[in-house]
Amino acid sequence: MFKTALANLRAHKARLLLSSITVLLGVGFVAGTLIFTDSIKESFFSSFARLAKNVDAAVVPAKGVQLAADDRQGQEAAVSPAALDAIRRLPGVASAEGRVLGPAPVLDQSGKLLKQSGRTGLGIAFPADGSLAYFDFTAGRAPTAATEVALDKITAEDRHFAVGDRLTVVDHDDKRRIFTVVGLFDNSVDQTYQGRSVVGFDTATALDVTGRPGYDQIALRAKGGVSQGKLVAELKDLPALDGSGDQIYTGDQLRTELAHKATGYSDSFGQILLVFAFIAALVSALVIQNTFQILIAQRARELALLRCVGATRRQVFGSTLIEAFVFGALASAAGFLAGIGLSKGLGALLSGIGLDVPSDHLVVKPESALYAIGLGLLLTVGSALFPARAATRVAPVQALSAQQGETRVTRKAGRIRVALGLAVAVVGLVIGYLGMQAKDPDNGFFVLTGGAGVVFIGVLALGPVITAPIIRALGWLPSKLGPTARLATANAGRNPRRVAATTAALTIGITLVTMFTVVTASIKASATDSLEQHFPFDYQVVAEPDRAVPADMVAKLKSLPSLSTVAAQYSGRTTINGQREQTGAIDAVGYHTLVNPIMKQGSISDVVPGTIALQDNQLADLKTAVGQSVTVTGKDGGTVSLKVVATYSDSGIGMPESALSVPDFLKLVASPGPDTVTMLAKPGQTPAASRTAVEQAVGDDPLLTVNSVADYKKELSSGLDQVLALFTGMLALAVLIALIGIANTLSLSVLERTRESALLRALGLTKAQLRRMLLTEAMLMATLGVALGIVLGGAFGWALVQMFSKATGSGTLTIPVVQLLLYVLAGALAGTLAAVVPARRAARQTVAAAITEA
Repeated sequence: MFKTALANLRAHKARLLLSSITVLLGVGFVAGTLIFTDSIKESFFSSFARLAKNVDAAVVPAKGVQLAADDRQGQEAAVSPAALDAIRRLPGVASAEGRVLGPAPVLDQSGKLLKQSGRTGLGIAFPADGSLAYFDFTAGRAPTAATEVALDKITAEDRHFAVGDRLTVVDHDDKRRIFTVVGLFDNSVDQTYQGRSVVGFDTATALDVTGRPGYDQIALRAKGGVSQGKLVAELKDLPALDGSGDQIYTGDQLRTELAHKATGYSDSFGQILLVFAFIAALVSALVIQNTFQILIAQRARELALLRCVGATRRQVFGSTLIEAFVFGALASAAGFLAGIGLSKGLGALLSGIGLDVPSDHLVVKPESALYAIGLGLLLTVGSALFPARAATRVAPVQALSAQQGETRVTRKAGRIRVALGLAVAVVGLVIGYLGMQAKDPDNGFFVLTGGAGVVFIGVLALGPVITAPIIRALGWLPSKLGPTARLATANAGRNPRRVAATTAALTIGITLVTMFTVVTASIKASATDSLEQHFPFDYQVVAEPDRAVPADMVAKLKSLPSLSTVAAQYSGRTTINGQREQTGAIDAVGYHTLVNPIMKQGSISDVVPGTIALQDNQLADLKTAVGQSVTVTGKDGGTVSLKVVATYSDSGIGMPESALSVPDFLKLVASPGPDTVTMLAKPGQTPAASRTAVEQAVGDDPLLTVNSVADYKKELSSGLDQVLALFTGMLALAVLIALIGIANTLSLSVLERTRESALLRALGLTKAQLRRMLLTEAMLMATLGVALGIVLGGAFGWALVQMFSKATGSGTLTIPVVQLLLYVLAGALAGTLAAVVPARRAARQTVAAAITEA
C-alpha cells in the first residue's frame, strides 16, 4: 500500500500542486514569523549587549537598567556624581565611567528642529576610557573637548552632516550651543532610542547639555585578579551608595538583564505576527481538507478496485494518510525554506508602514524548523483524517460503476447539523452579549471576541444550509445576461457542502479584515468628534518634552489681535489621597471654552482655587465623592486640601486624571512653565491668516510647534491607517491562500465534470461560453465568501465599538461603505482571475477527447 500511495502521488501531482502551495504559504508564514522574531531578538540583544562590553560591575538608579530616555517615564532618578568619585577610589576598580542619557535637541543646517520619528534628539556621554565605550565609530573619533560632538551615522546620512561640520544643539536651558562634529558612530539598533538622533559629548558636557542631575549608569572595569563578585562586595560596602536605593549588578547580571530587555522588546512583535501566522495556517487546513475530500470522491472507483483485489479498509485508510504525510512533508520543507525569504518580507512590510524593526542578524534555529514543519504535517495529515475515513466507506461494488468522477449533488444538511449550528451560534451570541456588558473593556474584549469565534463556528456549521439561497440571490442579476450565467449559478449552488467548505477559508480572512476596517474607521470618527466637541480650540503651541513655553511667548500670543482666547496649559504628577495621579491645569478662561470634557457631575468651569475635578472612575480608588475634600501632595512635599466639585468621563479624549486651577497647580508642582498654549481665533479670521500670525509669533523658537485640530486629525488618521495597513497586510496571505483554494477546487471540478462539459459542448456551448461559465462560477463563490465575511466582520466590529462606547461614554459607529464595496469587487475579481487557468484548460479539450477521457 505504501508503493500504491507513492504511485498515486506521482499520478496526481498536478492536482496536488495548488494544495502544496497553500501548505507552503501557511508553513512559510509560521516559519518566517519564528525566524523573524529570533532575528530581531538577536539584533536587539547584540545592540543592548554593547552596554555590558568589558563591564565587570554596574551601578544603576533605583528603577533598574534603562535602555532609553522614555524608560524613565518622567522620573529623574540618577546615580550622583559624588558616588562616581567614591567608586573610582575603591581598590578593586581599574576604571569607572558615568553614562548619561537625556534630551539634546538638534537643529539642522537651516536652523529648524531636527526630528526623527516625530521626536527630538538625545544626548549621551562618551567615556574617557575607550574600553568601556559601547558604540563603534565609522568615521572620526570620540569627543574629548567641551566644543566637540559625535553624531549617529543614520542622522548624519539623512541630514548630510560630516566630520568637521558645525552642529547646533539646544541645551536644557534652551540655549543654542554650537559644536564641531569630530566623529560618526554606529548605534546599531536605533530603535533602542526610539528612532531618535543621538549626539555624543564628553561626560561633563553631556551632563551640562542634558541637565541630568547625575548618571543613568556607572560602568566599572575591575583590576587584574579582582573578580566580579569581589568588586560588587566593595560597592555594597561603599558609604556613598548606602541608602541611595541604587542597584548594583555584576557584569554577568547586567548581560542577563539586557537579554531580558531584548526579549521584551521583540516578543510583542512575535506574538502579534504569530496570531496572523496561525490564521493563515488555519485557512490552509480548510483548503487542504476540502482538496482531499474532492480527491477521495473522484477516486471512488479506484479505491473500490483496490478493495476488490483484497485491500482492507485499514489499508485504504493508511494509504490515504501516507499520501497526506509525504505530500505534507515535501510541502512543509519547501515552506520552511520559503519562510526564510518571508522573514525578510515581514521586515519590509513593517518598515513600509513606519515600524523600523531591526533584523540585522538572520537567525535560523533548529526548533523553528521543527515547529514549522511539524505544524505543516499536522495540518495535512489532520486535514486528511476525515477524507481518509470516508475512503474506507467506498464499497467494492462501485468498481463496476460505468462512470468515474462525475459530480453528484450532495444531500442537504441533516437536521442534527442544523440544530447544532444554530445552538452554537446562539451560545456565541450570548457570550458576546455578556462581553458587551462588561465594565472592564479589557475583559469585555476577550469575552466578546471569544463569543464572536463561537458564532463564527456556528455559521460555518450552517454553511451548507445558507450557501444555496445566497448563491441564488447573488446569481439573480448575472442570470439575466444569458444561459451561461444561469448554468454557472446552478453549478455553484448544486453542491452546497463543497461550496461552503471552499468559501469558508475566504470568509475567515475577509471577516477579520472587515472587522478591523470597521473598528478603525469608528475610532477615527469617534476621536474626530471628541476633538471637535470636547477640545473646541483652533491652535496649540506645544513645547518639546521636558521643556516649557517661555512666559514672554505666552504674553506675546495673548497680545495677538487675531486670537480671541489664549490659555496656558500645564501637566504634571501629584499624589492624591496617597495615590499617584496625572494632573493638569489650564488658565480659568480655558475651562469650558477650550477644554470641555464629558461631565458626569458638576461643571468643569467650577474648578477655581481650592477645588479639584476628577475622572469619575477615580472616585472609588481615592475613597472620595463630589463635595468631599482630598489631600493633594506635590513632588517637593507641598500639601493642600482641595474640594471635589466635578467629575468627568474617562472617554479617551486626553483629559488627565485630575484637573486643578493654575494657582493650586503651581503651588504643588515645580513647573518651569506651561507645556502647551491653547488658542481660539477671533470670529471672522480666516484659518490661513490666524495660523500665519501664530507661526510668525513662535518662528524664532525652534522648540515650539504649532498644531491645529486638522493636524491632530491628520496625525490620528495616519496612525490608524498604518495599523489597518499592518493588519490587512498580515491577513492578505490568508486571503491569498483562500483564493488559491477556490482555484484548486475549480481545477478539480473541471476534471470531475469532463463528461458534463463535453455534453454541453456537444449541445452547442462554445469554448468562450464554457470559459465564461467557469469564470462566473468562481466569481459567485468568491463573492459569497466576501459577502459573508463582510456581514460577520461588520457585526463583530459593531459589537466591539458598542462595547468600548459603553465603557468610555463616547463612540461613533462608522461603516466605511465604499471601502467594503471595494472589498466585494476585489474579491469577485480575484476569484474570477483564480479561475482563468482551469477555464482555459476546460475549453482546450475537444468534445471527442473529453468523452473518451470520461
